[in-house]
Amino acid sequence: MKAAPALPEIRRRTHVYWACHLLRWLPLGLVTPVLALLPAQKGLDTAAIGLIFGVYTATAAVLELPTGTLTDLVGSRPVLVIASVLETTCFAGLLFADSVGEFCVALALGGVGRSLNSGALEAWYVEGVYAEQPSANVRPAIGVAMFLTNAAVLIGSLTVAVLPTLPDTLTDKVSEPSVLPILAALPCGTLQVLAVLLLIHEPPRRRDTRSVLRALASCPAVARDSIRLSLRQRNLRWLLMAGIGVGVGIGAVETFWQPEFARMVENPAAATSMLGLLVTASTVAGSLGSLLAARVSERLLRRKDLVCASLLVLIGSAIAGMALAPSPLVAAACFVGVYLFLELRAPLAQTLLHAACPPGRRASILSAYSMSTNAGAVVASLGLGTILGALGTSTIWLAAAAIVTLASIAYLRLQPERPPTADTTPAATSALSQP
Repeated sequence: MKAAPALPEIRRRTHVYWACHLLRWLPLGLVTPVLALLPAQKGLDTAAIGLIFGVYTATAAVLELPTGTLTDLVGSRPVLVIASVLETTCFAGLLFADSVGEFCVALALGGVGRSLNSGALEAWYVEGVYAEQPSANVRPAIGVAMFLTNAAVLIGSLTVAVLPTLPDTLTDKVSEPSVLPILAALPCGTLQVLAVLLLIHEPPRRRDTRSVLRALASCPAVARDSIRLSLRQRNLRWLLMAGIGVGVGIGAVETFWQPEFARMVENPAAATSMLGLLVTASTVAGSLGSLLAARVSERLLRRKDLVCASLLVLIGSAIAGMALAPSPLVAAACFVGVYLFLELRAPLAQTLLHAACPPGRRASILSAYSMSTNAGAVVASLGLGTILGALGTSTIWLAAAAIVTLASIAYLRLQPERPPTADTTPAATSALSQP
């Protein structure tokens, strides 16, 4: 049976979703490759760089759920505007920062922007689509958005590689080479703000001072209720457990792969070249995975739970392959495979998550899921790193592979999907609707 054709409003919303998603990730793709290099070029040591990145990560993690709840209460559009402005301000702050404190302030603003951005655009898209067509399939659009994320990162990385080759007349006024990508990111960030203002539309809500203050005051209660809902609702509970397992796998790979591959290769120059090639290859593999997940026929994915479980087993096998690889080439192939399978799974897992979300709590639940993966990454980097670090990276990866494979059981415990209800009156917006 063919899928129902998309309504004009759904097509428009899909194109806006993709455009805003690309514009959000393009400046990040430009800045990420030099984010640690810039403070080093300005004289900060390794400990100071670790501190400022800790501020960024901690800010984003602590505010993840509160900002998701805020999105449910006041709407996605104002949250996305503030997030875009804060992330662009972060880029500008990096240009002028010269001390640890100044870098911390800039990256704290970026952490707040990141937490506000987490899930808000996707929640706006899915809520609107389900309001128009409750039986709509959101997987293809989410898969394309994830492909655009990888494409933006790849474009940014390639641009960073090209910028130093520009004529001296364009670069001789720049004190540090890593400033150039950040200068390029600023207009991209401005475009993101304009796109959200012009393209994102929502049903009108009361946003006078009293109603907004009432919404802010109700955030803790709504956040607690969203956590209770996630733990009480069977499918959400299992999906969060799967998220923890995925986070362990991602955290174990991303924390330890660079020093381990450098150790395998031994030659510093060859190691640097190989690491760059692996970043590019894994990004391309992730792009192909998310694009494939978006394009596969729905008939082949009727049991998304089984497919996700199988992909988690493959991810675990690839991580184990990295640990047991007889050569750097085999380890590199397994490393690329991890990202291929991760991006194949992600749109399917997000579709299952949206199917389990009640209306009006979508951004909160997306934030809770993001917190579960972050928690898993912390378990891997700090927990496994501390407990098993003395035994070597291979042991850490084998433990992570076992946890990821075990997490596949969570998908097998899901109850069959139910079509989203047409009642999209957000339970969490009551604070804004009361007189």
